[in-house]
Amino acid sequence: MKNWKFLTAASALVLMLAACGSEEAETPKTDDTNQATETEKEEVAEESAFPMTVSSLSTNRETEEGASITFEDITLEEEPERIISFDYGFLDTLDALGVEGIVGVAANGGKGNIPEHLKEKYAPSDEITDVGTLKEINFEAVAAADPDIIFISGRQAPYYEELKEITPNVVFIGSDNTNYIDAVYETVDLAAEIFDKADKAEELKAALQEKVDAVKEKAAGYENALVAMYNDKKISGFDNGADSRFAYVYNDFGFKPSTTDIKASSHGSDFSYESVLSVDPEVLLIVDRTVSDEATIKADIENDIIKQTRAYKEGKIVYLDGTNWYFSSNGVTTEAAKLQEILDELK
Repeated sequence: MKNWKFLTAASALVLMLAACGSEEAETPKTDDTNQATETEKEEVAEESAFPMTVSSLSTNRETEEGASITFEDITLEEEPERIISFDYGFLDTLDALGVEGIVGVAANGGKGNIPEHLKEKYAPSDEITDVGTLKEINFEAVAAADPDIIFISGRQAPYYEELKEITPNVVFIGSDNTNYIDAVYETVDLAAEIFDKADKAEELKAALQEKVDAVKEKAAGYENALVAMYNDKKISGFDNGADSRFAYVYNDFGFKPSTTDIKASSHGSDFSYESVLSVDPEVLLIVDRTVSDEATIKADIENDIIKQTRAYKEGKIVYLDGTNWYFSSNGVTTEAAKLQEILDELK
């Protein structure tokens, strides 16, 4: 009996010692866990992209009235969650990257020339505020949308200071025609940096570059080309000059201009049908400013004068979608669509 009591007491003592040892062993683990948690927090803080300084793609811009606008850098404390894009091309890029949080677009009461693939998704609704037109901003609607960031381009530049009163985070994403495709890639990179979409950005840029290379190869096979814009039965021409709206068709897409003597203007010139015949391009690229049906344009363009041109005789008149070419340039997928139009028509 005494032996049994001794064994029982000894067993209890062993269990007590084991429990104490266990508690002592667990204490350092708790400290290690806390230390690891703090380390992880520090690493996350170090890896965070915010606060982030963002620069507009151009520092200065001159309005049609001759006033100079300076676009300032902004500082984002965190990733923007409520976004307004007045530029349709940049809206296209944001959408292609998978960026969410668009709360305002210039829908013009549903009549805005938004790219077809975006019209339904970004139509005015409880979630999407109509903030006016590309040139006439509804400032009350902009303020009501409570944006964290606003993206603008050339048409909205004159209203830069007024928009800054709503939010200081106004970014100009417009650019000139110098290195046009590189400028498109700049906008993609800018959006990717702000919204953490680097991998998708590289994928989209690679896909666009394939189209650029294909069109360059195609363009090399033609003697020359002319870009013209149709608007209200009239036609205007564009060469490769620095101020030409479509200079990139020559400089970036590889077409050789049929003339370099067109008065420089972003809206072209009073380039008559007789002028087209006089330069007689092998390829005639027609941008539809009116965004009307192709049959209507053809009835005006393919008149007795144009029928004398080489482009008409050889079936090389290409009609281009006005929404993408005039209203939604610089978008990563709208640019790809523009290039595909050329590839489809010039077979």
